[in-house]
Amino acid sequence: MLKIDRYIMQQFLTGIIPVLILLLALFSFMLLAEELEEVGKGSFTLPDALMVVFLTSPKRIVELLPVTTLLGGLLGLGAMANQRELIAIRTIGISKQRIAQTVAVLAGFLCIFISFLQFQVVPGFEREAATLRSQATKSMDTAIGSSTALWTRNDNNFIRVNDVLSDRTLSGIEIYATGDQGQLTELIQASRAIYAGQENWLLVDVMQSKFENEQVFETPMDRLLWNSLLSAKHAAVLMLPLEALAPDDLINTISTLRKNQIDTHQYEIVLWQQVSLLPSILAMALMSLPLLLGSVRHVSASQRALVGGLIGIGFYLMQQLSGHLAGILGLNPALLILAPPFILLAIAIAAIRHRNL
Repeated sequence: MLKIDRYIMQQFLTGIIPVLILLLALFSFMLLAEELEEVGKGSFTLPDALMVVFLTSPKRIVELLPVTTLLGGLLGLGAMANQRELIAIRTIGISKQRIAQTVAVLAGFLCIFISFLQFQVVPGFEREAATLRSQATKSMDTAIGSSTALWTRNDNNFIRVNDVLSDRTLSGIEIYATGDQGQLTELIQASRAIYAGQENWLLVDVMQSKFENEQVFETPMDRLLWNSLLSAKHAAVLMLPLEALAPDDLINTISTLRKNQIDTHQYEIVLWQQVSLLPSILAMALMSLPLLLGSVRHVSASQRALVGGLIGIGFYLMQQLSGHLAGILGLNPALLILAPPFILLAIAIAAIRHRNL
């Protein structure tokens, strides 16, 4: 029995791997075309553009894996259906439920793989990609030396950021406020800053120093909300996109923002979108089985790929729509975002029970 289970998993993976490589190459080429437009700006070169495409590949794998699982299952198990191998497996007493269980176990391994990428690989790789992209902005209104320190200006404020961390926070912030005559009027120091949305930043562990009449008045604060610490342009280049953050970083950020009564809806949407990938993979893997049962086993691989592609695109659009609705209408993101994969999972299980091989 274990040999048959391994064979089914092997055939499933045989379909997944080439599909994943094909889709990854397609989307990587599209990203490369965008990155080539930045070549020549600052110190950004062609090798840098190629490295950015490579470093952002793990994130694309995470995004593509649910649809790839469906298409790969249709191709890999479809070959078994065309060769009557699925019928032979059924004739020796292996039920549809047992085949589905084997597919579900493989989906579990894929969930572990995608979780490893989300927690350990994607944030670090995306951080390196952001560092390379920042080379295209070095010649603008920021100065970056040999260290990671960043200087920028916002109105009468001169801002120094010691480092941009992988969890979308800044460390070692110093804000020098000047008066109309250029004199230093205020110094704000913070151990770190968390992006709170709409160019607002939450400064943590703050020391505010005001200079008045040759005297210094210091006021320590646990938290301070500050607007436009970095421009939208530099924040987009230097900081990771929300989708690239590890789930644990998102949870920590949501917890911190909630304690300070700052809206966390956008962070919650991204978090639940990442969580929804796990049931999505399971649903997509099981959905491939009912599409292969009955007379469908005589359908060509290209027709299966077309059907799977339509289902995958529709499912992707539904997930994106649920995320946007949660953000626009302020609805419960967990309920809206997890609904499509669990509905698809229920449909797949019901279809497996009612279809004949």
